[in-house]
Amino acid sequence: MQDTDYPKMIIYNFPLEGFDESGITNELLVKKELIKSVKDMEKFGSSFIVIPCNTVHVFYEDMVANINIPILSIIDATIDYIKKYKYRCVGVLSSNSTKKMNIYTDKLINENIKSISTNIEEQKMIDSIILKVMSGTQSETDILDLKNICNRMTQNGAEVIVLGCTELPLAITQNDIPEIDLIDTIQILVEKSLKEIHNNF
Repeated sequence: MQDTDYPKMIIYNFPLEGFDESGITNELLVKKELIKSVKDMEKFGSSFIVIPCNTVHVFYEDMVANINIPILSIIDATIDYIKKYKYRCVGVLSSNSTKKMNIYTDKLINENIKSISTNIEEQKMIDSIILKVMSGTQSETDILDLKNICNRMTQNGAEVIVLGCTELPLAITQNDIPEIDLIDTIQILVEKSLKEIHNNF
């Protein structure tokens, strides 16, 4: 492979205001910033946009409506994967904002797929683990906590667990819990992006 064999890529790291440890605190501000960001990406000459954050997909339709190039949806790609393998009951691990805004659960309901969410204590654990991953301080204890949550979900009927936050695949992997199928949403988005590149170049 040579350098010329790879597509041009623009990485736009845009620090969003309107967030704190609990997630989105100012929806109007976050939406405004995201729309500006995707408009900038279009001006930069992007053929399509990939956003490796589950939570901000709550504004997916708003972003799409303001530009003329595609935005690949990590949520839709994950739902397509779930449908492809005919899972009928899915456990969802995510940030508190993603959970509160029903970003995954609404899509699953529309496909007549049952979802199992975290309880209050489990969500507190996950939010803490997400912050630890962001600071690089996650530990074996966090893996054990996540395994316990996944086990509880499977005992309640989940056939697979969605890691619906960018940080979660960095906290637990399939090797850590081989007995339960995990869906790495970031990996799914990467694969969808590669297909899009192949189709466009």
